[in-house]
Amino acid sequence: MHMSRLLVAVIALLVSAPAFAHLCNDVFMQAKDNLAVKVDIRDGQLRIGQEASFRVYLLNTMDRDIANIALEVESAQFTATVTPSPDWRTHPVLKAVRSGGKKEYFTVTLQRKPGVPDARYQIQLRLREVGGRARTFKAVDLDAATGLCDLPKNTAIKVDGQAGETEWARSYLCTGFYAYVQGGGPRGGFFENRPAQEQTRVRLAADANHLYCLVNFQGGDKAAGDKVTLYVAPTAETKPVAVTFDRTSGQVSCERGTQGIEAKVSPDKNLLECKIPRQLLGIQDVQTFYANVTRTIDAGQQQNVTYWRGNRFSITDPIVYAQFRLAE
Repeated sequence: MHMSRLLVAVIALLVSAPAFAHLCNDVFMQAKDNLAVKVDIRDGQLRIGQEASFRVYLLNTMDRDIANIALEVESAQFTATVTPSPDWRTHPVLKAVRSGGKKEYFTVTLQRKPGVPDARYQIQLRLREVGGRARTFKAVDLDAATGLCDLPKNTAIKVDGQAGETEWARSYLCTGFYAYVQGGGPRGGFFENRPAQEQTRVRLAADANHLYCLVNFQGGDKAAGDKVTLYVAPTAETKPVAVTFDRTSGQVSCERGTQGIEAKVSPDKNLLECKIPRQLLGIQDVQTFYANVTRTIDAGQQQNVTYWRGNRFSITDPIVYAQFRLAE
């Protein structure tokens, strides 16, 4: 069987920086930010021969249910069969997490049309309204928006709180954090994503045995407390492990313990540099894993939480995380 060129297809709600829009009462605008979509690719690669089958997971992290939703697959090279999960009891209603909804999925089977050669294929997933005007909630081109992050191999990092530019040159930058807040309007409005006032920059790198993290706490200098949390999961179905970086104390803690963790905060407490054993995170023997980052600033009587991916309804579900592929 001839195999196609590798088509990598891992899609997250916020594949790149999130789109910020005033939502008012528009479910379609809100879905663009907070309807999570991810193709289930266990090794980070989708190989399409004459036929391929995969799941497309959905998670509604909005503040309301979607009453009617369907998935269409658009491709000139393939015919597609789409079936909802047999366990999706409310189909075609996609309930919001806040009202008891959970992750649901469609199974997609692609069959290559006769005479179609191995090539780079244009395949698009379109989540649309059932009936009515069949408006689009969200559309993702698999070839253009993979959402897969390559994590560089780096053996030059020394955990000393200095964070030299050269030693961190080979790393992945997580930035573009946002707040999930309620908008205006006579009744308080609906929830929307807004750029964080206090931005955060987190760099990640890895070697054979460790994950390296560099947290840059921009702003928040007068906060009573300032913590960044890294969530790591080996698969999209695994409960994530949380690692907390405390700016005030300079300490790094993990819910699985702290054995093998090394951390050092800079003198001005704006940078925290550390390395964490991959085994502690459950990603020692995997080539890909899922990760997300949040920041919590304690401003007296109020805690302000900002997100790199997802929101407060989805922070423990790796479906909204980025998928990282470790360098060989």
